[in-house]
Amino acid sequence: MFRLYGFFTQNSMKTLYVLEETGCDYEFVFVDLGKGEQRSESFSRLTPVGKVPVLEHDGDSLFESGAICRYVANVLDSPLYPASKLQRAIVDQWIDFFTCHLGRWLTKLYFEAVIKPKFSLGEPDLDGIKEARGYAGQQLTMLDGLLANSDWIANDALSIADLFAFAYVEQYRMIDLPIDGYENVQAWFDRIESRKSIASARARLPQ
Repeated sequence: MFRLYGFFTQNSMKTLYVLEETGCDYEFVFVDLGKGEQRSESFSRLTPVGKVPVLEHDGDSLFESGAICRYVANVLDSPLYPASKLQRAIVDQWIDFFTCHLGRWLTKLYFEAVIKPKFSLGEPDLDGIKEARGYAGQQLTMLDGLLANSDWIANDALSIADLFAFAYVEQYRMIDLPIDGYENVQAWFDRIESRKSIASARARLPQ
């Protein structure tokens, strides 16, 4: 059985969504970053970087959300990560895009709007916020164009790329960045949020 260690962050949510979507059995262990539980001796034995998420499976541990999502889908032979090498590469390219581009800017805004105030990490970076909003708007426009011709981000089928991206985009509610102006992105978002796996994953978190 899989055991996932995570928090409320989008990186943990990506992995939770993939685990739930596969329908596999797994245990979720909440690591309270606010209490410094990621610095405990037991957690440090699982990962050298001291960050969530971390996956335990068959006596081994794995960190980094993208690696975890791919590994779970591979182990379970899930269509979320297709067998075709080309289709896999297309899924990978979108995972990389969200990690390095749109997801990066959404996470910057989330850090400034939510994390900094919650953990008293200083004043907002106004220049950084302006830059992030500009790039996020450009990239949401591009994504909206892509989704005008497909229900899903990669290969016209639900994949880990969609669940990976969803975990980033759902931050919009907390960063004052409405997506209803991007009609196709909004429809894609609603399509994923209506899935049972999303509600089940969210229910794993402390309320």
